[in-house]
Amino acid sequence: MRKMTMRRAFSVSFLRSNPLLLSHSSGNSAVVALDNHYYYNSSSSSSSCAFTSTFHVYAISHFSTNPNPFKPNSTFPYSSNPTHAKLQQLLLEKSKSGFHKLDDALAVFDKMLHMKPLLPVINFNQLLAALVKMKEHSVAVSLFKDMCVKSISLNIVTFSIAINCFCHLNRVDYAFSLLAGTIKRGFHPDVVTYTTLIRGLISQDNPAEAQLLFTNLIRFKLIQPDVVTYTTVIDGLCKRGNISTAVTLFRYMEKKGCQPDTVTYSTLIDCLCKLRLVDQALGLLHEMTKKGITPNVITYSSLIQGLCDFNRWQDVNQLLSEMNTRNISPDAYTFNILVDAYGKEGMINDAEDVIEFMIQRGQHPDVVTYNALMDGYCLRGEVDKALAVLETTMKRRGIVPNTRTYNILINGYCKKFKVDRAVDLFQQLPREGLSPTVYTYTTILQGYFLTGRHVEARKFFKEKMMLNKALTLNNITCSILLHGLCQNRFVVEALSFFDTMLSAGLIPNICIYSTLIDGLSKNGHLEKARSLFDNLPLKGLRPDVKTYTMMIQAYCHDGLLNDANELFLKMEANGCLPNDVTYNTLIRGFFHNKKYNEAGVLIDEMCARGFSADASTASALLDLLKSQEQNPALLALRKKFLT
Repeated sequence: MRKMTMRRAFSVSFLRSNPLLLSHSSGNSAVVALDNHYYYNSSSSSSSCAFTSTFHVYAISHFSTNPNPFKPNSTFPYSSNPTHAKLQQLLLEKSKSGFHKLDDALAVFDKMLHMKPLLPVINFNQLLAALVKMKEHSVAVSLFKDMCVKSISLNIVTFSIAINCFCHLNRVDYAFSLLAGTIKRGFHPDVVTYTTLIRGLISQDNPAEAQLLFTNLIRFKLIQPDVVTYTTVIDGLCKRGNISTAVTLFRYMEKKGCQPDTVTYSTLIDCLCKLRLVDQALGLLHEMTKKGITPNVITYSSLIQGLCDFNRWQDVNQLLSEMNTRNISPDAYTFNILVDAYGKEGMINDAEDVIEFMIQRGQHPDVVTYNALMDGYCLRGEVDKALAVLETTMKRRGIVPNTRTYNILINGYCKKFKVDRAVDLFQQLPREGLSPTVYTYTTILQGYFLTGRHVEARKFFKEKMMLNKALTLNNITCSILLHGLCQNRFVVEALSFFDTMLSAGLIPNICIYSTLIDGLSKNGHLEKARSLFDNLPLKGLRPDVKTYTMMIQAYCHDGLLNDANELFLKMEANGCLPNDVTYNTLIRGFFHNKKYNEAGVLIDEMCARGFSADASTASALLDLLKSQEQNPALLALRKKFLT
């Protein structure tokens, strides 16, 4: 048995390094025989983009990616041979549940190969389907290759299963090569085959390619899309945030007589909620129930999350009541949404009540549940209570903490300026079998800077972060380091690190440049700051309101009022509207340089836009009035402020 398993592994390894073209494929071109305009380049890089949100993990289980080689209630002729019939019955059962052990499946396959006569192809398809159920996609591909080599008669279902496996293995290029070979063999791919390919493209972050394939399939009438196909494309559009096109396609499928199901509605509802269009999502819920389409726990969970984001607790309670009326029980994911939402709002008692209710309903709180509760405590500044959740509640319930658990505590203690306690927890991670993330390191680094311990911060960065080859620094880390260095007047060191960052291939974002521009200007390096700012377009970056405001403040500080005012006018011309901070910064600059009339004009404009003077601006004006009370322009300004 061990030799057989090793043989399979070798075969899988071979497949991973060689496109499966068999003897019937069309080479490396991977041409899709749809029309003369659509091609898929097999040499293009394949990227893995798994479903990250819990909703999509749930939703995908409702429209399986696995081709269905038989209907659940269908029957097929059993062999009169008792051994054959017994094996056929076993394959039927295992196709629905999978084998307990991979070796058992491989043993059955070898037995099937030596049977005379061979079992029908439907039985081989059932074995492949069982492997897919077990998520043994590489092994399924290996067995498919063996079937081809041994000239076992295949059908379109066999090829669809293999195509599906390649998609799961993030090798859609191989899947399209196999599709070309399938068509060349004279088979006609069906709606399941093409839907699998569409989903494969979407899973590898190629939604545009998926949409093009779908469009061509309809245009050339190669398939009649079913609800699964439409829902798959709608899901891809939603992943791109293209909700308007998704809704258009949704209405189009209805017009074509293909009725959307619960998953279709749930996909759109989830997307609308993520885009903060909760009322439109509620409208879809009303529409689906009016049509007799029953929402499920996924539908309600998406809506509850959307409503929690807006603190619409009354509407949340109404949905929970509606779920109860429909006998739809909230699952752990739903409860975790509520715990997280209450925790973020500081409503810890409500969060704890949800956990208690969760337990009463037979749901088991997990590490996600308690992480949300701990985060809620930390947001209230009650870090010791969050630690008690880890050391008491979680341990008592046998719930193993993860890196996020410790990150929450480390961040909480750093914000309380208890960096040494945070470092203790950081050092505890390896003892718990956990690895710190870049977020963990960044939090400690920021904690050191927040408490003014810049020597330890720089040492921590050089020894723990720069020398850690497994750690990939991101823009957030670099921004925190640059800010800390500039704040402590280590400008030369900040510039040196910035150059090192560029050499390492990290592409700075506008936040990095803004941090450096601000640090340089505040430490007497205005010309270097101006140079960085002026070169932003060459880097493909557009200054945001924060960047503009920083430069305006720098000009005002150095008495360059004309430059400040010119930049203020230019930012709006460039499509970046000033905010209240920008106005107040420039107004104080006018005050400081005794440009009181100009300040008055800007105050009028600021008020007309719905902004008002902040405390610093008001205080600056009061100080001026005390020292220059008879100045007519100042008296006019006082009238603007006090009336």
